[in-house]
Amino acid sequence: MASEAATVSSEDEGRGLNRAKQWQVALFPFNNAATNVYFAFYSYFTYFAIMYLTGSTGAALAGVIVNAALMLGVSAFTAVFVPLMRVFDGITDPVLGGIMDKTRSRFGKFRPFMVIGNVMLALSVLIMMVFFRGLPDSVAALRWVIYIVAYIIYVLGYTCQCACTKAGQTCLTNDPKQRSQFMIWNMIGQLGSIVLVNVMAGGILTNEAICEKGLLVYEAEEGGQTISQILNGLQSAGGNDVLISKLTALNLDPNTLYAYNYGAAYGPTFYNIMVPFVIIVSAIYTIMAVAAISEKDKPQYWGVTTESPKFRDYVNVVKSNREIRWLVISSGFNKLASTVATSGAVAFLVFGCLMGDYNGLYIPFYVLAFIFMGLFFLWGSKTSGRKGQKRGVAQFTLLALLFYVGVLIMLCIYDPANTATHLSLFSTDGGFHLTINAYTIIFIILYGCGYGAFNCCDQMTIPMVADCTDYETYRSGKYLPGIMGTLFSLIDKLISSLQTLLLTVFIVGIVPGLNALPTEGTPYMDGMKLSAIICFCLLPMASWLITTFCMTRYRLSGKKLEEIQAVNAVRKAAIEGGMSLEQAMETWKTIDQVPAEFIPVKKPRINKKTGEVIVEKENFFDKLYKKVFTRHENEVAEPSVNAIPIPDEFLPKTEESAGPDGAETPAG
Repeated sequence: MASEAATVSSEDEGRGLNRAKQWQVALFPFNNAATNVYFAFYSYFTYFAIMYLTGSTGAALAGVIVNAALMLGVSAFTAVFVPLMRVFDGITDPVLGGIMDKTRSRFGKFRPFMVIGNVMLALSVLIMMVFFRGLPDSVAALRWVIYIVAYIIYVLGYTCQCACTKAGQTCLTNDPKQRSQFMIWNMIGQLGSIVLVNVMAGGILTNEAICEKGLLVYEAEEGGQTISQILNGLQSAGGNDVLISKLTALNLDPNTLYAYNYGAAYGPTFYNIMVPFVIIVSAIYTIMAVAAISEKDKPQYWGVTTESPKFRDYVNVVKSNREIRWLVISSGFNKLASTVATSGAVAFLVFGCLMGDYNGLYIPFYVLAFIFMGLFFLWGSKTSGRKGQKRGVAQFTLLALLFYVGVLIMLCIYDPANTATHLSLFSTDGGFHLTINAYTIIFIILYGCGYGAFNCCDQMTIPMVADCTDYETYRSGKYLPGIMGTLFSLIDKLISSLQTLLLTVFIVGIVPGLNALPTEGTPYMDGMKLSAIICFCLLPMASWLITTFCMTRYRLSGKKLEEIQAVNAVRKAAIEGGMSLEQAMETWKTIDQVPAEFIPVKKPRINKKTGEVIVEKENFFDKLYKKVFTRHENEVAEPSVNAIPIPDEFLPKTEESAGPDGAETPAG
């Protein structure tokens, strides 16, 4: 009887539904957090290069001009090297995706890449920031070679592990409600990765009470002057001769000068702490994610057939799977909007240059934005879980546009001479107290809601890669999660790499006299208001308009995905019984042909107080979605009205030999 109960329960859920345990759904997104730890630490790679590629750690003070020239060489090297690594990344992404698709090991398809990728990431920072520093200044050329090799290892490791975040969801679960929860747990992972690293590196470790004085920003006093005041005075008083003689008289360490001039206020102690911290935290997150997917990283969850993909299958994906094309364009521009609007340069521009209080505004706004983002993620998860990921992206992209129209108006009425149009949160005059004005309150609400909405869209596109992978299995019979995930990442990287170009054109190119992107100390200049309007509002809004257009063409609605999962499930069952892939694909094409046991039964929503079934009425977003976003969607038939059962000769043995009570009947 226990067997019978299990069978009924399975049929009630539908054999086409592959659900994970809740703890698995919660922990697997930490694979993304594991790579984000290194991604957040990446910004300090450049600082490290400036400090050590020049061989400046042991240089004499008299060589300051030579070393300054070398640093300019490092900057030029970085400007060329990073785009080259993008090209290299673009080549390795699909290659690694293809290898992943062909992998069928005793340890699974995805877990080996997660572990190997994380080991490579750890190895890259150990080579670069531990072994690298032990080299003497006499082998400076070798430093460059090792730095390049370590960075290449970093790129390969990052691609290996990061691709599994998107590809692994296909076997973890196909339940829309569970896939929609990815954004919530991914946000928690962001707090434990990007935010944690930035707080640790940019906050805790820059405190002189923790790190050795002199290894961080050094303050040399001469008559009460700090090093920054001295250097500012020297800049207007004379040239390099004055600078060298003054520094010699003060007996200042050259590393201090470099730290001040180039913003790399981090010495050996910083890297001695951060390298093991990053490696350990990322390893813990990887172990969590590996444990989450271990039960599902098995052949029975890898598509409908065991046939290995061929090169022509990848060509066919690019040529024939238009849903992934619309998705990667949509996601790429969503990411571009996010990276531009939340970049450090734009933050300095808005909160520092325009509002005049970067330190007092940026962190509080960042915290408030995360609160709004959490609320929108809960709303978005509920919406996309019940109505499909496409519906969620479409709805919250429109909401982001709506709220950013308000933010645009607020920036348009900004007047540098009128403090009533300035953001204000705190004041220390006469004691610490709040100084929030009406402009600030309205700005916080509009910006917070807009920030929450567009981040919700950005995170929703990740589980949509799994939807497109399932669609490819439905369309061609092939299971290609690796190439789908890396193709998505490749286009996403290429589009989002436009960030620096756009920021340079619309900030440096518009503001007369500004020779570089703004930093914390950059004063307000004519033209900055227009730059802020373009970078903070107009560019993201243009990206969201493109996303909206893409979603009108993207056809994988919630109903279509129900059909895809049901058709894939019945085909898989028949193939396991001996039917060929071609025959299975020809037999079942639409949901009306699928037997009822393969279609999940949706439980009705019940009013807990009255016990009545809740009949959901169409709201404004439902009507708008139907009118704007469903015009290119094909009608989905009613389930099982023309059901075609699996022929007896292709029934799996466990079903063929089962009696009416669920027990196996004796052979013969």
